[in-house]
Amino acid sequence: MPSWSRFWQQLASRRVRRAWGLASDGQDWALMGLSFHKVVGVRVQAMEKITPTGSDHAAFGFSDGLRRVGVRARQQVSVALAEDKVMAGVLELPAELPRDDWASEVQLEVAQVLGLAPDEVNFDFEADPVSQGSLTRVHWVGCDQVQILALRDEVRTAGWHLDSVEPAWYAAHRAVCHLKGGLDSLLTQAPQDWQFDLTVDEDLGQWQGLGRAPVEWNVLLKQALQSAAGPRLVASGLALKAWL
Repeated sequence: MPSWSRFWQQLASRRVRRAWGLASDGQDWALMGLSFHKVVGVRVQAMEKITPTGSDHAAFGFSDGLRRVGVRARQQVSVALAEDKVMAGVLELPAELPRDDWASEVQLEVAQVLGLAPDEVNFDFEADPVSQGSLTRVHWVGCDQVQILALRDEVRTAGWHLDSVEPAWYAAHRAVCHLKGGLDSLLTQAPQDWQFDLTVDEDLGQWQGLGRAPVEWNVLLKQALQSAAGPRLVASGLALKAWL
């Protein structure tokens, strides 16, 4: 899966013992803290539900609750963008176009779709592995840069540091690919019992081990996202990026 680094570039690669992810849960927010253990791998260590308060006038409404979690100063957190906050599309580029030029072409496409200036968008993309012939198909996602900056400011207001921003779907996909037991474990385990295997090949996904086709797997993932565990799954996928 792509890293979507252009949404919010991580400052540096680092070794961590605990990582945090924050995802929208209706009017509330789901905060998941994952920790790394040499024996069991990565598992859930903390799980918080953040409910906006009347005194929280920030754009997303999580700053007061995030501040009250009480972790050490400047703790880093990754945040998900909900599906309705992100645009996606496919751009066909000449096969002979140098890869170094793809970013500028995608940026112009995203800006045109969103009706914004090129420097007012955040985006990322990856090439379709089955592109053939004279054209290369590039899948892109993008959003108004204002959303990213607002997230950064609200995280800072809470005394945390924004590590990365990512579309919720891709964070959920990552979480399920590495979740021990795959999608089936969502029905049999409480979120606080989730464990993640970092050795799983994310490009293959857990669906192969479950005997399911990719299309069926995606349908089940969409259903999982609509369940009560969905926001926690997204938040967990965000936190997992710290070790992948």
